[in-house]
Amino acid sequence: MPERPGDRRLLARIGERSEAMLDLLAQSVRRPSESGWEDRVTGLYGDWLADRGWPVTRGTLAEADPGGDEPRAAERENLVAWFPRDRGLPRVVINGHVDVVPAGDEAAWTRPPYSGAREGGRVHGRGSVDTKGGIAAALFALAALEDTGTDLPFDVAVQLVTAEETSGAGTRAAAPFVPDPAAAIVLEPTGGAIVPVSTGLLFFTVEVTGVAAHTSAPWRGVDAFERLVWVRDALAEFARKRGETYRHPLFTDVPTAIPFAVGTVRAGTWRAAVPDHATMSGRIGVAPGESLEDVRREVGRVLAEVAAADDWLRRHPPTIRWDHEGLPGWETPVTHGLVQALRSAQVARGGREAMTGFTAGSDAAYFGARGVPTAVFGPGDVAQAHAPDESVAEQDVINAAEVLALTLTRLEVTG
Repeated sequence: MPERPGDRRLLARIGERSEAMLDLLAQSVRRPSESGWEDRVTGLYGDWLADRGWPVTRGTLAEADPGGDEPRAAERENLVAWFPRDRGLPRVVINGHVDVVPAGDEAAWTRPPYSGAREGGRVHGRGSVDTKGGIAAALFALAALEDTGTDLPFDVAVQLVTAEETSGAGTRAAAPFVPDPAAAIVLEPTGGAIVPVSTGLLFFTVEVTGVAAHTSAPWRGVDAFERLVWVRDALAEFARKRGETYRHPLFTDVPTAIPFAVGTVRAGTWRAAVPDHATMSGRIGVAPGESLEDVRREVGRVLAEVAAADDWLRRHPPTIRWDHEGLPGWETPVTHGLVQALRSAQVARGGREAMTGFTAGSDAAYFGARGVPTAVFGPGDVAQAHAPDESVAEQDVINAAEVLALTLTRLEVTG
């Protein structure tokens, strides 16, 4: 994969503009754009895009889905920027979400969660990894292409979307502005690796009822928590067996590519009373090509089997609520031109090819599950996302900008 004409000039331009890129990232982190309050940062990006003179299409969640459940829908705006403009050519989407998860307990942070501090070669703060670092890299990759007069045989639509961390409504709302994209790069922290395959997930809540009784005579009641544990154990075993049936060479570094986990559990109202109600919420993984409805049906079967083994549960079966429409799994062949362009770019900037699979949910599912050639790519460690002391290495952001710029010069699409 030899160096191409213009590579050095492109990389040099990114180097020249790296301080401005990292400054934009730091500024964006200082704007606490938790889901529901993305308008705290979209103005910053809108001003940057206006300074470049790139056309921008705006649309709120309320305009896209008037009856939706997302709060403050009229104030939460997606930005779709066109590079260099909408020329009617095949379209490549670069998608990044501007919302972040809440900081949580600020006492767990070494620095203020939204400091945007640049210290020790890193940008610190909530959103630096997920995904404002990737957004800064993508914007400056495109700026370098423009500054060096590099022409692309396709149009690029940069989608800066809301609500990824809650429902994915932002990407769905932005989709009509870029119908039938030829390819999509979704900005998520991958440690600079290329992700051509991702498993999906379903979020669920299970509830079990019982009968309260004083804990001095627990046999007079029906312990809802105990029965919830039975359900949890049955689902965990179901998930273990499912995990054994799905194998993929890009998931060899994880115990299972379709993980099951329970995130919250609640039971009872008083320590001296047998709990008469218990509930748990969690997620179950979905393999690429697997039907979400089939997984829901199988989970329902497991709950029915647990209920059939207990007199109380036969009369009062556990209930399940699906808390999200679900994210399907997807896969782009490693031989596809999008993946090959990313691989070539990694090598051309002096690195090595790195590919992996993704078990985290992302808006890439919207594209990949619809047959759009899709890859996830971005700077930072996904383990830093949603955690205290989130930060991203400045060099990783620069590297990502270089890879993205070189990828676009190598990508060939049809439409």
